[in-house]
Amino acid sequence: MAAYQKCRERKELRLLEKSARGALSDEQLARLSKGVDIVGDIAILRLRDEFENGKFRIARGLMDVAPRVKVVVRQVGPVESEFRTRRLEWLAGEYRFETVHREFGCQYVVDLNRAYFSPRLSYERKRIADLVSPGECVLNFFAGVGCFSIMIAKHAHPSRIYSLDLNRIALRYHAVNNTINRVREKIELICGDANRIASTSLIGCANRVLLPLPELALDSIEAAKHALKGGHGMIHCYLFVDSSRRSTACELGLSRLAPTLERLDLTHDNVEVRVVRSTGPCRYQVCADISA
Repeated sequence: MAAYQKCRERKELRLLEKSARGALSDEQLARLSKGVDIVGDIAILRLRDEFENGKFRIARGLMDVAPRVKVVVRQVGPVESEFRTRRLEWLAGEYRFETVHREFGCQYVVDLNRAYFSPRLSYERKRIADLVSPGECVLNFFAGVGCFSIMIAKHAHPSRIYSLDLNRIALRYHAVNNTINRVREKIELICGDANRIASTSLIGCANRVLLPLPELALDSIEAAKHALKGGHGMIHCYLFVDSSRRSTACELGLSRLAPTLERLDLTHDNVEVRVVRSTGPCRYQVCADISA
């Protein structure tokens, strides 16, 4: 899966370079280090400010070299706020931000202006689904439009999935996606603060807990442990790690986890850390699979 991710990133970068030829100089093309995310039929560009003058031509060029793309937008700010939304600027094609993304037999309707979605996590979502045993109860913190929950419901046989999120709009899309994917009976949606709900209403309910929001995951491990049946089960904790090399990212991720693991009486021997993807120069998203 890691090899596939690298291949995909290289392919997307080549696609962006091809669409930018004629809009940028050779010197600028050499500095075009960011790729492009394609969600459904919407392409999301990440362009430096120095390419401002060529952004519309790049967008039109992208639609020419990738006919399945019907909309091109530019991400003009980081993912922000507790709802994980990002500011997008329309550049070309139909004027809309809603699309349908498909992966591994699942369909997700999402408005990219109002809820977070990353196509780069598709193999990670499938990896987690493949780990779920029949009859498990799964608790998904920060569930968004339902990507992890629906993948699990479609490809595993859980007894129940609880999807928690503060973003009411994201959960409305989650409900639509549950219906589209015919998994409505398996998933319960709860709007509110995941840590509070897990530590009160859902104590001891789950066999497996997902913490897919790297900005908040570390602070949610204690609540996740409270939600496990008898305090035992699996926790999947996602983190961002700054590392000069991919090979040391896992070790650095474990170091970040160490104080929390010690405080909660969780041993390093029961933790496996893996790199999920690169998110920028010397920055990686890792997942710690914690056996509690």
